Amino acid sequence: MNDRSESLPRYSGAEGSGVRLPRPPGMLRRWVTNHGRAVDITIVVVYLFGCALAVLLDLIAGSADPEPLTGIFLPALPGYLTWPWILVALFRAAAVATALLFRRRFPLIGLAIVAVMLFGEQGAQTLPNSVAIWFMLYAVPVYRSVAAGWVGFGIAVGAYALQVFINEMWGPFTVGSPGAIVTAEAPGESRDLFVIIVGIFMTALFYLAILLVAINLGNRRRYLSAIIDRAHQLARERDQLAQLAVAEERSRIAREMHDIVAHSVSVMIALSEGAARVAEKAPDAAADAMVRSAETGRTALAEMRRLLGALTEPAASEVEYVPQPGVDELPELIRGFTDAGIQPRLTVLGSAAGDRGQDLAVYRIVQEGLTNVLRYAGPGARVDVTVDRSADRTDVTVRDFGVVPGGPGPLSGVGSGRGLRGLEERVRVFGGHIESGPVPGGGWQLRAILPVSADARERPRDASPGSEAVAAPPAPTPTAPEPPVPNPEEPS
Repeated sequence: MNDRSESLPRYSGAEGSGVRLPRPPGMLRRWVTNHGRAVDITIVVVYLFGCALAVLLDLIAGSADPEPLTGIFLPALPGYLTWPWILVALFRAAAVATALLFRRRFPLIGLAIVAVMLFGEQGAQTLPNSVAIWFMLYAVPVYRSVAAGWVGFGIAVGAYALQVFINEMWGPFTVGSPGAIVTAEAPGESRDLFVIIVGIFMTALFYLAILLVAINLGNRRRYLSAIIDRAHQLARERDQLAQLAVAEERSRIAREMHDIVAHSVSVMIALSEGAARVAEKAPDAAADAMVRSAETGRTALAEMRRLLGALTEPAASEVEYVPQPGVDELPELIRGFTDAGIQPRLTVLGSAAGDRGQDLAVYRIVQEGLTNVLRYAGPGARVDVTVDRSADRTDVTVRDFGVVPGGPGPLSGVGSGRGLRGLEERVRVFGGHIESGPVPGGGWQLRAILPVSADARERPRDASPGSEAVAAPPAPTPTAPEPPVPNPEEPS
């Protein structure tokens, strides 16, 4: 199993973020962590060098009483290096080296393999193999878990105790003449039981010390890794949230700009076309229409400057901040469309819930609906606007009755299809939905349902900011007479 700290990707941070993310402490420790394979190979090379040195020591020890052969003194080979036991020795060294090489991925299996390889005659190779089991016992809690470390401790102590028991019961197995296995000691010459228990106990204490050091280092390693991973995760989430906020703000700006520009341009086109049609017959009315068109353009320009100024220069003193329009501003909106040539009728039922964000959404829905009526039904079209506010929801309906027969007809080339998509996003924020389509008897209807939030319902009416309802009677109330300009009866 791989170490978690080595397998998790690190987050480098967004370019220009100026955030220095934490790293594991210690330059040498970081190098060892980043070059784990090189460290493992080095350990294997050192182990094999120790095995070779142990063989050399056994050869030197066997040359104490050499047999002369043609004047040359040759050392006697240890039993485990004679044929065919040398194959067992080579297999043992290869198995332990493999366990050391993959100790990070399979530490517990490697520990069991090394413990088994300690059985049998090994001569001086017992020393490098004993050091190998120390490394494997250390690797289990560091690269696996604390529970796996205690299991490894049990395997190591149990294997050592079993080896001592076998040696005491049948004597240590040694290799004499080639191919023969004999015991060096008779079973009756076994050591005292107390000495055996003390030896096992001291070995267990030594293994326990290795285990506790490994558990401490492994827990610290995992703790630091968790802290660093959390820091990288928080940095990644911060940048993702910033990107989402930028995208949401761009979408909001696009919706606001569309509402401002589309409404104002549609009204200006309607007023300009009406003024052009009556310029010769009613020059005063045409001039008045052009004045209102210019006022609409200046109003739109001021709103765009205010919006862009708040975005580009939020700390500038010359930026003018005004409340967002809401239901209270609907009569003024109706008057503007009345001047543009359509015949709207506004009905507001119920009282405000105090949610200014939802009031802005209602205003934009009505604005978009009337703009579409002016675009596609044309001047002279009749339209009913109803805002019904109940305790749990707000129902907004904009319903027109189609193109006026003989009228100027709809405006062309001003629709982009983004208005309804923007309204869907606005309504979705409040958990509502929007419907639009033709209605029986002719005309088009736009309807939006916005649920009232629980916080707004529980807030006292008199304590709600901007909770004054639009002054409108419960019955439908027409707001303005039919406009004199443009003349809907005059052909376009």
